[in-house]
Amino acid sequence: MSKRTLYIIIGLLLFLDVAAFLIYIVGNSNRDGKSPINFALNDSSAVEQADTIPDVVLEDRFDTISRSVTYVSHEKIMVGNEGKRMFATVKLKLVWPVSINNRKDLGKLEKALMKKLVGSGVFGSIEECVDTLLLHPKFVMPSDNYVTTVVDSDTALGSNHTRFCCRVFPYLGTNFLLEMAVLIERFDGRMKHREMKVVHYDRLHHKVLGLDDIFNYSKREDILSLVNQSIEELKLRKKNKSIHEIYYIPHDFLLGSKSVIFYMGDGIIASAGSGMYEVSLRNSKLTPYFTDYYNELLNNDSHFKSYGFLTWSDEKEEPDKKEEPHKKGKKSKK
Repeated sequence: MSKRTLYIIIGLLLFLDVAAFLIYIVGNSNRDGKSPINFALNDSSAVEQADTIPDVVLEDRFDTISRSVTYVSHEKIMVGNEGKRMFATVKLKLVWPVSINNRKDLGKLEKALMKKLVGSGVFGSIEECVDTLLLHPKFVMPSDNYVTTVVDSDTALGSNHTRFCCRVFPYLGTNFLLEMAVLIERFDGRMKHREMKVVHYDRLHHKVLGLDDIFNYSKREDILSLVNQSIEELKLRKKNKSIHEIYYIPHDFLLGSKSVIFYMGDGIIASAGSGMYEVSLRNSKLTPYFTDYYNELLNNDSHFKSYGFLTWSDEKEEPDKKEEPHKKGKKSKK
């Protein structure tokens, strides 16, 4: 082979390399000239973006609202043969979304969270919702004659002291999904009640996800069968004969990279007063029953960020594992 032929071959190879590089740059740049790099959530590391992601995903921002008030009845109320003053505490700590993927118009997400928080009612803002909760204490005995007091709300609970405590916080975030948890704890003077409620939010399309967005409606009987199998295992493990099957797919559940945790409030699958229960099913079991929409999100999502469990303390501390709902042992893995 002559030197001239060799030089021609080398030149052609260099030309093809340069052309391939230019094609790659053109095909992997947005219209604004930015490369498709996803700065996911509050994490500083860059994650390569999947083809299905329409825009660069930006960090989410939250504000903390912390309020507490304790009420006491003006006059003593007869309880049995004894006159007692009634106490009622309302305590709130909300890590509230103010910007999700650079969007501040979060009306649908806020509405879904407030519905989980209060159950009913229409509020123009979270501040209005908080004021409504704070202004309506629930006493052991009905009492319209009460005043605000400076009594330490952390004092030991008595049978004449009720509580309504609520925490709202981001629990899990991914490139596509934000999970907001609403944990409500009540003490009615006799028993403690705990509820875990969850709102799922598509961060890219700014849509609140319902049950049918995650699970295939036509497969609901199969999904329910898997949930009840886990409940039966829970019944055997707890040796609690009052635990029974559920007749619908629980509406509150946490989606994770490996499993789904379903929450059932007090009295749903056991007698009243037995507390909140939870069961866990691995994604590998549920994959055939996920919608195509959620399977695509799950398969393309390369980044799972756990915000952790919100504590009452203002200090930055590790979540109390004994307090965290999915760490309490009330679950069964399939």
